[in-house]
Amino acid sequence: MKDLIIKNVADIEGQIRERDGNTFIVKPVVAGDDVDTFTAAFVEIPVGNYAFGYHFHDQSEEVFYVVSGTGMLRSFYGDKEVKAGDMLCFPTGEKGAHVLSNTSETEPLVFIDFDVKATRFDIVTFPDTNTMMVTGTHVREMFPLPEKAE
Repeated sequence: MKDLIIKNVADIEGQIRERDGNTFIVKPVVAGDDVDTFTAAFVEIPVGNYAFGYHFHDQSEEVFYVVSGTGMLRSFYGDKEVKAGDMLCFPTGEKGAHVLSNTSETEPLVFIDFDVKATRFDIVTFPDTNTMMVTGTHVREMFPLPEKAE
């Protein structure tokens, strides 16, 4: 981190993200050129939606803190209900695969997404869509996964 950062989430404009017809909102609190080793964002998932899609990272660990609402975590280990106050920690690699869905019928699911960046680049794999994304300081590109040899 280059300097002290103080931000109020109410002052951060939400970025509407859409993936496979799903909409969710990301409010980056600490990101980009402000930091070298981690990012943090508030994520709001509307009723019936999910955030980011089922994925795992090759280089970056993630930690979620559920601020409000209820949801379902799909992970390498199966499905688990989550609620406000839960802390979810995802290792790198296939065992860290995850997606968080809002199961409430009335309220958004809000969580803080902390990403530990082990390197300047990361490969994110989306097994359900057979795609991968390369992310880095100035890179964010999606690619189809190579066909598996039979």
